[in-house]
Amino acid sequence: MSVITATVIFLLFACYIGVQLVKNFQLRQMNTCLKSRDYASVEKMADMPMSRRLLGQYTCDLYKLRAMYLDKDVPRFEEMLQYMIAAAYKNPADKKSFLEQYYHTFLLKENRKYADWLLDAIRKTGDEPFILYNEQAYEVMINKRSDLIETMDAQIDSKKYYGFSLGVILFMIARQYEYIHDTKHAIISYKNAKVCFSPKALYIPAIEKSLGRLEQPDGGEQGVRA
Repeated sequence: MSVITATVIFLLFACYIGVQLVKNFQLRQMNTCLKSRDYASVEKMADMPMSRRLLGQYTCDLYKLRAMYLDKDVPRFEEMLQYMIAAAYKNPADKKSFLEQYYHTFLLKENRKYADWLLDAIRKTGDEPFILYNEQAYEVMINKRSDLIETMDAQIDSKKYYGFSLGVILFMIARQYEYIHDTKHAIISYKNAKVCFSPKALYIPAIEKSLGRLEQPDGGEQGVRA
């Protein structure tokens, strides 16, 4: 290898390391601002041309959306949410992840309005297994149906679901058992759901709250009602 080639490789590697350091610094800064409730600074950094180039449009938009949500700026949050729902991001997986995470965030809050917006976008993905389990989750959480246990069991047997989606299906089965006051099977299903999620998944607090309630001596009497 010639000296020139080695120098070029070294310079390219140094540039790559430099870019990664800048990206990590920007992400740390925005996370720090979120924790300190400095939402205006988060938006400002997310709109910087450098941030847009280094972090990407999708990541920057996510930070803006999060800041508006935490700031309880409802009109601007709704505008940004609808913008992201309609946006075509470079990586289709990013868009799917956004739809899934925010859909389930509002599903757990039983927020029909936002869940409707996001479910409509999910239906437009054309991904039938993805659409199906999200539609079933809507029926359980928003419409309070309790007649989908066998149907959702069949979804598990199809082997099309794993990780987050499998955990959601098990959670919804557990929730239906709560509706019909079958505490024993609700507890089993919640525990099975929990192992499907990462420790920081948005469903973990809901599962722990439900188990805390159901595992009390009178938990069967205080379960979620249809």
